[in-house]
Amino acid sequence: MNYRLQYWAVRLLAALATLFPVEVTDWVTRRFGDLSYLILSKRRKIAFENITYAFGSALPDNRKKQITRSAFQSAALSMTELFTVRKIKKTARDRFKLFGNESLEKAFAEKKGVVLVISHLGSWEYLSFLPFLTGQPWSVVVKDIKNPYLNEAINDMRRVMTVNPISKDSSIRTVLSELKKGRGVAILIDQWAGREGLWTEFFGEKTSTTSIPARLAEKTGCALVPAYCLRKEPGRYEIHAEKAVAWDRNRPDWETVLTEQLNGILERQIRQYPEQWLWGHRRWKEMPATVRNAE
Repeated sequence: MNYRLQYWAVRLLAALATLFPVEVTDWVTRRFGDLSYLILSKRRKIAFENITYAFGSALPDNRKKQITRSAFQSAALSMTELFTVRKIKKTARDRFKLFGNESLEKAFAEKKGVVLVISHLGSWEYLSFLPFLTGQPWSVVVKDIKNPYLNEAINDMRRVMTVNPISKDSSIRTVLSELKKGRGVAILIDQWAGREGLWTEFFGEKTSTTSIPARLAEKTGCALVPAYCLRKEPGRYEIHAEKAVAWDRNRPDWETVLTEQLNGILERQIRQYPEQWLWGHRRWKEMPATVRNAE
């Protein structure tokens, strides 16, 4: 019963979000983000600490607080954007500017598949408009929501953008199949990856990072293309696709080097647009004893 109530609540929010102009929905959502910033003190503290960890004394505290508040607004917008996806799609070709499409076309021309290396930066859900805008086939690896009704409803919203959601819990075989067909798959590389990740530098400190993109590149020869979607103004977006990352498979430590290289690209993106990254999750944690002993 609780699952069904949650489902219908989301359906109601989605319906309400489409009733108003995008500018109104954007303003209301930002105010909800401000309210979350005031109420969620623990999450606010984590975000501020992460920003301090990343930028140190290079930023004054008032600037860190400003970034923290903006990050809460950005997180709220990311949820609302899924609710308004049908409205946005109607005029998507006017609302989106695509930069770096030549990098994607070059990568697809190799016919070995493309892994879009993404993070929780900007409007990450709206990166799913890539297949709609370019005509290229894309899938995205997503984490299942415990509520099955809500999980399917959100995946239906993603499918509106003509992207194919792949469950993270059973993704490897499907991802390999998609790449071998020369298609694209988007994968998040946000920290923290726990015991399964590689300990690589991120903002000057080591943290656990997933090496799945590197391992997929080794197994399939696919291109690794970093990408992100920025909010420019209400209902207006920029999708940026960077050049495919070059790497040397003959290096004995290639997996760590490549993963650290991807971390460096993400770090550069975050430094450019810190207000649009999801700072509210712990990215740096103590290395487990089993990992320390192994090193």
